[in-house]
Amino acid sequence: MKKIDFIEAKRLASLSALDFSEEELNAFVPEFEKILDMVEQIKNCNTENVDLTYSTHKLKDLREDKSKVGMSQDEVLLNSPKSKKGCFVVPQMLED
Repeated sequence: MKKIDFIEAKRLASLSALDFSEEELNAFVPEFEKILDMVEQIKNCNTENVDLTYSTHKLKDLREDKSKVGMSQDEVLLNSPKSKKGCFVVPQMLED
């Protein structure tokens, strides 16, 4: 498995919109490598002849869908710190 270095950790943090100081990133690199090592160990576990130990919901366990009247647009926008033309206003995430 590829090792994570400071530059790769910085790139991953940027992609994840996380802001770490250099000190935090230096501490993060060995922790992240430990996590990746654990994932690798799990990937290499032999699971042949192991019974499944989980169950999924059965359709009879699900509630019936029923439509109901929700909040109006104006009521929803009352919870927003900023709105414009009937929409939420949020900080820009991507550059043009």
